[in-house]
Amino acid sequence: MSGQTLTDRIAAAQYTLTGSEVSRAVCKATTHEQTAPKKKHLEYLIQATQDSNVNVPQMGDTLLERVGNASWVVVFKALITTHHLMVHGNEFFDLLCVQLRLMLTFIFI
Repeated sequence: MSGQTLTDRIAAAQYTLTGSEVSRAVCKATTHEQTAPKKKHLEYLIQATQDSNVNVPQMGDTLLERVGNASWVVVFKALITTHHLMVHGNEFFDLLCVQLRLMLTFIFI
């Protein structure tokens, strides 16, 4: 866990305690480190979009939560991760992103 901030470590631990491996992977892919998201976390998330037992809307909610972070690094990495999942993940993730966008458009109008 070298280079991760205390905030990143605490968030990852919280998701581990709640049993949400997908949210933990999102958290670890979108750390405060000024490096690209780790390939192993992106690959895990891609595989998670293919798994029928994974709560993909929860993954989307966690990514949306990370986009609202105060750190530009976390926001940028969340957007990179979202783009990566839209390109390489299951089409259900794309549909989820469209639904979230429509909801946000409706809320902020």
